[in-house]
Amino acid sequence: MRARRAAWASVLFAICAAASAATRPAAEQKRIDWLIDKVRHANAVFIRNDAEHPAGKAASHLKFKLFMAGKRVQTVRDFIEGVASHSEETGRVYLIREAGGKPQPMKDWLYARLKEYDRGAGVATTPTPTPTPTPMPTPTH
Repeated sequence: MRARRAAWASVLFAICAAASAATRPAAEQKRIDWLIDKVRHANAVFIRNDAEHPAGKAASHLKFKLFMAGKRVQTVRDFIEGVASHSEETGRVYLIREAGGKPQPMKDWLYARLKEYDRGAGVATTPTPTPTPTPMPTPTH
């Protein structure tokens, strides 16, 4: 019975998350999703209220906070400033420490990634087709 409730709660959460995300402009949601994916795959430790967390857990936490923020978050900047940069409970700044580096504010790290996205890293590019050479006419004598 308990497992069934958990499964239904997960389904309900997914439906609500999709409905909540649908209220944001699609281009902004794409940028937010890209940033969360960068967090998920970062070779880094995330520090929230003095506790260290792996990348996957940090990404899940940010997705949950985004869900809870609902319509309040309409842009990627709303996401970074209002959701992904500090604890709602304590007001403390989130930090990130990349492998071998020093901790830095999560907000700064996210804005640096956003610049990557805006320079084209987040845009799927299709290769320019190679033009087919025009066949040379065969000389007729």
